[in-house]
Amino acid sequence: MELKANAISHPAVGGAIAKAIILAGGKNSRMAGQDKAFLEIEGRPLIELIFERLKNLVNEIIVVTNCPEKYHCYPVKLVSDEKPGLGPLMGLYCGLKASSAKYNFVAACDMPFLNSGLVKYMIDSSDAYDALIPEIDSQLHPLCGLYSRDCLPVIEEMLKQDRRDVRSIFPKLKVRYLVKEELAQFDKGLLSLVNIYTKDEYEKSLNHLSLLRGRL
Repeated sequence: MELKANAISHPAVGGAIAKAIILAGGKNSRMAGQDKAFLEIEGRPLIELIFERLKNLVNEIIVVTNCPEKYHCYPVKLVSDEKPGLGPLMGLYCGLKASSAKYNFVAACDMPFLNSGLVKYMIDSSDAYDALIPEIDSQLHPLCGLYSRDCLPVIEEMLKQDRRDVRSIFPKLKVRYLVKEELAQFDKGLLSLVNIYTKDEYEKSLNHLSLLRGRL
């Protein structure tokens, strides 16, 4: 994949520039150690599909990974966990610390069906909130959300308490929860929220392709 830095646009968000943070620091234990970011769909690694969805919406993509050598061929900023093994909350913390933008769209590395229109809507709706998080049937999806750098003190507090779940920070923040009807305006099937955790889910994800052609 050719991801040219000069092809990335610079959208203004609340007077700031939006960036994207991709969390790629998991152990891939449910994939028998196979790196989910480099599973292929139609011959392209998942991580490249994610880059493709985001590159025209943000002015920089930050990848949080403890294997930076895998990403040196991409024009992205690479950041490692300060303390590996502390889960996605540490990844979010390190990504936000590395960003110079107030608002940052955050996704996991195993979410290849991100809808660009939905991501743009979230970025455009960010002003005055600490975070925008999808909520479907009372289930939160924190790894497809928008976060302000103002979250950093709360994240640091939770990490000191050995909390690792991103959801632990929400009670202390001003969060806007995006409901199903709102999300479906852009992503009818809500496939942006699909994570590929296991080999079975990877096989099932291939069935989404006919629905998604031309709609991402």
